[in-house]
Amino acid sequence: MGLLSFFIFSYKLQTSSSFEGDLGRDLYEIAKISLGNITLLGPKGSFGGIYTAPYHYYLFVLPFILTGKQLSGVLFFNVILFSASLVFLSFHVSKKSGKLTGFLSGLIVMLIPFFLFSARNPGNGFTPTAIFLFFLTIAYFYDINKFSLVKMLSFGFLFGLILSMLFAYVIVLVPILIFVFLLLKRRERILIFLAGLIFAFAPLVLFELKNNFVMLKNTFVDKSYLSFVNNTNLPGGVKLNKNIFTNSLDLINKMQSYFGISLYIVFLFLVSSFTWLKKYKERSLIFMTVISFVILAFLLRFQYSGHYLLPFLTLTAFCSLVIISRSKIKILLLISSVIFLAVIFPKNYYVKAERNYPLVKSRVEKTLGKKLISKSDKFNIILKRKDDAPTPAGNEYRFFFLINGFEPQSDFLYKDSQKLIIFSEESAIDFNKFKTWEMTEFDHSKVKKSEIFMVDQKMFVYVLEK
Repeated sequence: MGLLSFFIFSYKLQTSSSFEGDLGRDLYEIAKISLGNITLLGPKGSFGGIYTAPYHYYLFVLPFILTGKQLSGVLFFNVILFSASLVFLSFHVSKKSGKLTGFLSGLIVMLIPFFLFSARNPGNGFTPTAIFLFFLTIAYFYDINKFSLVKMLSFGFLFGLILSMLFAYVIVLVPILIFVFLLLKRRERILIFLAGLIFAFAPLVLFELKNNFVMLKNTFVDKSYLSFVNNTNLPGGVKLNKNIFTNSLDLINKMQSYFGISLYIVFLFLVSSFTWLKKYKERSLIFMTVISFVILAFLLRFQYSGHYLLPFLTLTAFCSLVIISRSKIKILLLISSVIFLAVIFPKNYYVKAERNYPLVKSRVEKTLGKKLISKSDKFNIILKRKDDAPTPAGNEYRFFFLINGFEPQSDFLYKDSQKLIIFSEESAIDFNKFKTWEMTEFDHSKVKKSEIFMVDQKMFVYVLEK
């Protein structure tokens, strides 16, 4: 299972990975940490002004350094993490229900589109999927009543780690707490679990204490949370129906492409299984999945993004496999699922990316080759794309400047920058109309000298100097 999943997850990985957006941001932050710039914050969340925890940055630092500060280190470490989670699941299913059942269960998870996509896309939106599978496997297959104080704290911390990296896991927070509470014979031990969970938010709490609670003030005093409620913080954000029943149907339809197998069939199977399931643990697992869906339908009335669905989809996949493994026709159900998922296998995940790592690297190297920027310059960067992608900071370009010894100023300090490098997919920029916040802060009226050149057929570079 380990070798097979590694091959499936890593095949054509480097050529099909789009080096832009979140991945560009993450690699830039990882590079800064590798140079000694420690941070308490991860990426900004979509709810108000609250940032996520930076755990995934630190998770990838060592493989990034060991591979010579290359993207490949991050990509392949993420693959290894997902493969390990599958091996962990398959091993425990095998112990309880037989080796063939264990292998087929791992094979199904490997082929489910959302899991395959997550394995090939490291970041706080997708990497927690593998960690959550580890968590669910421990929660179901281990007797948590035998956990020592340290193990129970660690168990709580593991879920807190997941939640603090991606706030979308709030969808499964209450069901997880209920499930753990029901499994415990000594109910008060839930407090130990909660203590570990809360401790995972220590970096964010420390940042707030050091900065006079700036995130909470921005979110609730300045009411930036309204951008989430009104769905104005994501370009082209999909607004779902405020009616929970209608929204439930919309979500099920949207999740179809992520899950592969019809969720209507999955839900019908889970509900009908109550007629023959006798064990309390399995029934509790189904109950937890149902409650998660209700919460999902309620919360996602405001805003929708694909990775918001991953907590529920992971839980549903795990729950379904556990229940199937208890069925008398488990092998038939598992083989049928494998065949169906193999038929609809998403080959488009392996297509060569338009904006890939070597392309961005080449553009930066050609720009540096012009010798218009020195290491002592106070310079900044803007990326101007033809689409509406909200990535003006151009972190993927900042990354290559940084590892070559040219450190750009913060994307909050355009006003202080003496030089500005604009990577533009448009051949001619009308600076009278180019009035973004970044450009306004830099103040084009102060520009005394400018250079423009092409680094390839699709990218123009402007170097502006005050």
